[in-house]
Amino acid sequence: MFDNLIAGMHVGRILPEIVLVGVVLLAILTDVISPRGKSTGPVRLVSLAGLIGVLVATILKKDDFGQAFGGMVMIDGFTFFFRVVLTFITFIIIYVSEKYIGLAKIRIAEYYLMLLLALFGMMLMVMANDLLILFLGIETMSICLYTLVGMSRHKASSNEGALKYFLLGAFTTGFFVYGIALIYGSTGSTNLTDIMVYFRTVNTAMPVIAWAGVGLILIAFAFKTSLVPFHWWSPDAYEGAPTTITAFMSTAPKAAAFAAFIRVFYVGFGDLSSGLEPVLWWIAVLTMTVGNLIALRQDSVKRMLAFSSITHAGYLVVALLTWEQMGASAILFYLVVYAIMNIGAFLVAIAVNRDESDEKGYSYEDYRGLGFRKPILAFAMMIFMLSLTGIPPTAGFFGKYYIFSAAVKSGFVGLAVIGVLNSAVSVYYYLRVIIMMYLKERDEEKEAPIFWAGEMVSIMFICVVLVIVIGIKPDWLLSIAQASVSGLM
Repeated sequence: MFDNLIAGMHVGRILPEIVLVGVVLLAILTDVISPRGKSTGPVRLVSLAGLIGVLVATILKKDDFGQAFGGMVMIDGFTFFFRVVLTFITFIIIYVSEKYIGLAKIRIAEYYLMLLLALFGMMLMVMANDLLILFLGIETMSICLYTLVGMSRHKASSNEGALKYFLLGAFTTGFFVYGIALIYGSTGSTNLTDIMVYFRTVNTAMPVIAWAGVGLILIAFAFKTSLVPFHWWSPDAYEGAPTTITAFMSTAPKAAAFAAFIRVFYVGFGDLSSGLEPVLWWIAVLTMTVGNLIALRQDSVKRMLAFSSITHAGYLVVALLTWEQMGASAILFYLVVYAIMNIGAFLVAIAVNRDESDEKGYSYEDYRGLGFRKPILAFAMMIFMLSLTGIPPTAGFFGKYYIFSAAVKSGFVGLAVIGVLNSAVSVYYYLRVIIMMYLKERDEEKEAPIFWAGEMVSIMFICVVLVIVIGIKPDWLLSIAQASVSGLM
């Protein structure tokens, strides 16, 4: 009987998550038996090897699709896509971190453990077919991120960013839980499939309590994806966090949040699209515009990238509004492209920054004459800035092209025009970095040594190649994204 129960749960379908939990336990054991106060290298090596194991398990189970645990989780092409993407991003961040955390004076093994546990939370989010599982995933990820933001304990900005993130995140958790309660009260279930059936049955006669629940859940997602007006935590958290964590937070958790956003609103709340469109329309406009206007005023490249990430979240909401497969596949395409170019840009920022302990680091002035001092580094940054702007033939151009094309084909022509105009505005602060590198004279008295770590250089080179290759031939990534969302609608 017990064997039949286990078989009915389809435990094998969550093999990557089981492997990841095993890796976390092994990493903790490695930290315990390693000499205290020494290098965190053993924990890092266990983490990297374990993540390779997670990828292998994911590939082994790539065709084992279906529900598990009584329909609480859904394993499909969508889940497989994000398992691979999120694991790769986490692998990259851990791979490049060892020398950086020494420079930033945060050489503790918990850094790697929190990254692994955050990945576990994100993997729960992308496969959740039940609001309770989604809640567990979000909270697991969030608690780890609160800790990671405050890792630079000797910096006031890190403590401030972590505290703001924690307080606002805890407040948002209340919105999410209350939203789940209202949805359960009106539908009698927290399962997305059951919720979809209920909304389809009641059609236009949906009770106010259900709309209130949907609204509260939308607020929670808006916070997790840094959408205006729920975005104010992100610049301070991004600025205060160690820069490798900033690169992680702006890519992997945001990708996981949008993946959960898509599954919940396309599957569970898909029949409410007409009622949600006006709200999401204004959120998209405000997010793109406010993020851009504030990014224009920044003197810190790190803070500029933080505010620009808000703008890019607005672009993703434009595609979300289409409620179609083309828009969903454009989101997946853009999330991958954005992760590549954003991680690359942050790695260059780490190399150029004068002093990691300086509260006012990452100035535009640090890039003055970089094209002549370090031409390879400057070329990489130029490619990332052009891609973030959306200039062809970079991957960023096609990311925005697919998003705005999906919006136009779905009838949101005005929104697409606003998006294009906002993209034009972003040219100023992205090209400002390029101008500083190539059109400003060097100031030899203020020059500082470049932080040149081999791991960072290799990942930076791979990011440059991918940005160019995807920009020249984007069809292969788009076809993967389309196949991943084909069973979602």
